[in-house]
Amino acid sequence: MQRRNFIKLSGAGVTALSFKPSWEFMEANPSMYSFPQMVGEVTQTSAILQTRLTATNKMPENGFDTPEALLAFDIPGAEGTAKFEIADNPKFKNSEVSPWLQATSDRDFIIKFRVKGLNADTHYYVRVHYGPTTSLTKKGPVSEFSTLQSLDSEKPTSFVVTSCLNLGKFFLGGGILRAGSKSRAAEGEDRKLGYPALEAMENLKPSFWVQTGDTVYYDYPNKGIAKTVPELRAKWHRQMGMPRMERFLRHVPVYLMKDDHEYRYNDSDNVENGKQPSPQTARATFLEQAPIAVPEDEKPVTYRTRQINKHLQIWMPEGRDYRDANDKPDGPHKSIWGKEQLEWIKQSLLASEATFKLFIVASPLVGPDDASKHDNHVSYGGFQHERDAFFHWLKKNNLDRNFYIITGDRHWQYHSIHPAGFEEFGTGSINGQNSRPGRKPGDPNSTDPLGLIKQPYIQEEPTGGFIVVKVSPPENGKMAQMTLETIDEEGNTLNLEVKEAK
Repeated sequence: MQRRNFIKLSGAGVTALSFKPSWEFMEANPSMYSFPQMVGEVTQTSAILQTRLTATNKMPENGFDTPEALLAFDIPGAEGTAKFEIADNPKFKNSEVSPWLQATSDRDFIIKFRVKGLNADTHYYVRVHYGPTTSLTKKGPVSEFSTLQSLDSEKPTSFVVTSCLNLGKFFLGGGILRAGSKSRAAEGEDRKLGYPALEAMENLKPSFWVQTGDTVYYDYPNKGIAKTVPELRAKWHRQMGMPRMERFLRHVPVYLMKDDHEYRYNDSDNVENGKQPSPQTARATFLEQAPIAVPEDEKPVTYRTRQINKHLQIWMPEGRDYRDANDKPDGPHKSIWGKEQLEWIKQSLLASEATFKLFIVASPLVGPDDASKHDNHVSYGGFQHERDAFFHWLKKNNLDRNFYIITGDRHWQYHSIHPAGFEEFGTGSINGQNSRPGRKPGDPNSTDPLGLIKQPYIQEEPTGGFIVVKVSPPENGKMAQMTLETIDEEGNTLNLEVKEAK
């Protein structure tokens, strides 16, 4: 690691952190916690380390039985100071540390630091030193992550993709007619721990997690729509404070995307219509809560691409910040992505040398979807023109080969093939209470009433779950392969697609 980014933990620093009276003070006054801890935006050489200093690290033992109880609960922050320690070994030998950083109310007591100068394909361990002052500190739990492989690496890799984390429906139930047997409110140990899918995902030991959006629902429960900054923040506190989530974030680095529900409200755009939160507040809150940028970033953007190794590159475009109004007539001047981002998408795709190109979006490009929707690329009167022009451009530039799409947003799991040949995999919602029956090609109430889309798979019964992606190098005379596996929230495989490089 480069010395200009981290300061060696040595000499007086070690003495101060191990000073016995300081430790005894914090043990006798355990009123401050580093909670939760997470790592985001990992590259070959950098990552964003994040934590929040809080006055408690506990959620209610049995969850929440009413919307009122859910919405009334929050995890209060605590003013203090903290620094991150990082090493390539669990004993933190030859570790390096960040400067001391202040946890203040104006930033929701969140502390972030972008560490640079890391080595590619290396496993790192992180812990936080924190307290009310630099002389009264303790250590938080250990987090871990691996940097991305070098660009020429051919080692196997795997990661998970999810969407639609509705904590309200998890505790209160999702509605029998919409979600079938999985609609019942969480029971037993799940009420204490949180989404079972997180445990199933952690057992797979993925390299990272892509959460495509709807990480929180500002507009659910319906009688408690979050509008003010404290209400928006509380949604994040509750979601990230569940035990399975807190543990998962300490072991798996994340790329968080956003969609409508953690932007403003269902199907929201950027129209200044007096509804709260405003687009400005929504963007600022996401940048504050997600490990996607640090306060020092002057003009942070939330679209990005990562080349994972020689055989895989992923794209994560931004679907809310730059969009035109949903009710604007569809045509060449209507866009979800905006001119600047669309140009970036095209140029980065043209520049990519990765075998597989995986386009991960917050809302669908193929579908089919409900005919009543108007806010996405498959919607009637929505943004179909931009989608069609993009698909045409991909084919014209021979980029349709080894190009696949994963989408969130839709609450059912599926694999669909557009008439132009583009394949899309839907993650579905992470929890069964938020799932529902899907739309099939030929459904008169879908965006494909003529049945032009092929659909090799759609889940038979609504359930929560996720997609795990695995990429393996050429071997035994075969080309590189990408596997897309649809899994339910209990860890059972529902569908498996193996794509060999063409």
